[in-house]
Amino acid sequence: MARSGPRLAFPARRVRPSRCRPGAVALRRQYGFTLIEVMAAFMVFALLFGVVLQILSTSVGNTRLSGDYTQAALWAQSRMDVVGLEEMIEPGVTRGEFDDRFSWTMEVTETGVIDDRGLDLQEELPIALYHIRLVVEWGDGTRSREAVFETMRSVDIYWEERQRGQP
Repeated sequence: MARSGPRLAFPARRVRPSRCRPGAVALRRQYGFTLIEVMAAFMVFALLFGVVLQILSTSVGNTRLSGDYTQAALWAQSRMDVVGLEEMIEPGVTRGEFDDRFSWTMEVTETGVIDDRGLDLQEELPIALYHIRLVVEWGDGTRSREAVFETMRSVDIYWEERQRGQP
């Protein structure tokens, strides 16, 4: 016997008759999440949200600290560029402030020129060699930071005499 009508991809489910009395509405079991499952999911979400906020907070702090170190390096570079060019290098310790947050301490010591062959190059070369140590300090009131920069500078020891001799 041939069936007429469209063929369904899924077989139709048979509905069992309700055991309720006639005229009563049959209650069907509803599937969903229980209160405990919802609360557990919310707790997991809250923990993950807290971790993400902590990561973002740390990231912002590191970005600010990185900017401070960059500013300190720029101040140090500008201060060291002046030494030996605009002002004579003199051994000793000097202090100053760049602005209301950043201050500096510079220690200059004369260093002898040492040759591996044991020659005294100070007599042969008319230069003086200086070790310059610059410490840039800053803070936000609760914690102070510092960055240390060191370099060597050579100076012609007859520079002043040559400057006076030129017209």
